Amino acid sequence: MKKFLFLSLASILLFSCSSSDPNVDINGDAATLKVQTYSVLNVTFTSANCIGVITSYGSSAVTAVGVCWSTFQNPTISGAHTAGTLGADAGTFTVPMTPLLANTTYYARAYATNAEGTVYGAQIAFTTLGMLATNGNGVTDIDGETYPSVVINGKEWMKKNLDVSKYKNGDVIPQVTDVTQWDALTTGAWCYYENDTANGPIYGKLYNWYAINDPRGLAPTGWHIPSDTEWTALTTFLGGENVAGGKLKDDATTYWTASANTYTSNQSGFTALPGGDGYLNFHYVATNTYTLADLFKDKTKVAYFWSATANVDLAWTRSINYLNDNVVRSGALKKSALSVRCVKN
Repeated sequence: MKKFLFLSLASILLFSCSSSDPNVDINGDAATLKVQTYSVLNVTFTSANCIGVITSYGSSAVTAVGVCWSTFQNPTISGAHTAGTLGADAGTFTVPMTPLLANTTYYARAYATNAEGTVYGAQIAFTTLGMLATNGNGVTDIDGETYPSVVINGKEWMKKNLDVSKYKNGDVIPQVTDVTQWDALTTGAWCYYENDTANGPIYGKLYNWYAINDPRGLAPTGWHIPSDTEWTALTTFLGGENVAGGKLKDDATTYWTASANTYTSNQSGFTALPGGDGYLNFHYVATNTYTLADLFKDKTKVAYFWSATANVDLAWTRSINYLNDNVVRSGALKKSALSVRCVKN
């Protein structure tokens, strides 16, 4: 009887070790190649990142690492996959998964390959974000510049910063590059960030608030500069000022400072760009000892947008920075140079 019991236990142990999971070391050999699907992060509506970790290198050199994914369970490299590179932390690699479909559940597995074959980590399920907006019809300004648009909570917003050089009636808005002249203005003007034309195609123009308020109209026909109330309605719909920033930012890996990656999804489609500011807090001294770095700040770090709402000295603005998900409502001097987004009437 004891002999029969011993054989039965041995059979159970042998069966339980014969797992189809490629991460199971059936020989108890620490030299077997093993990989872990560590985490999935930075999930947007079209992309996500996956971290893999090699936990045992095996007896031969690793020739490839990466991540595979699918809407079906247990994906393999015969389907969608992206190769990775081992990072500074030995055995760790981070791989982007793109393109993905919005509001869809995926399964991801890290993999590693050596001379003996490819092994996979356990799968992690994740669901991409659902879009909170639909594409609009866009608009063209008086200069012929076109702007794609997005409809968020019933309001159609530009997806690019304004880059117009004329008012709606055709009158030219002066470009001002001299700080003393800019500081004395009480009429509309614009500049490029650091007065560099190369910044225009990406970040648009920076305007003072007097251009916002000019009765000739800065926005294209049928559009207007959003009021403070309209900005508040937008951020409220996106979950409030503490979380809306990440849903408004453009792809962090393209234009935003790299450390913004954790905090961006562009789930709204608004595609906020960090155009920085000019003259926002600048007070030059009598000797005019200043540099461009004193006049302009925060490109790639902060997106500043005017509202059409002001009091005697200040106008309300919204800012989104690379450090967190916040949208900050604050007042700025009307002579400041900030970006502009327009909303359809």
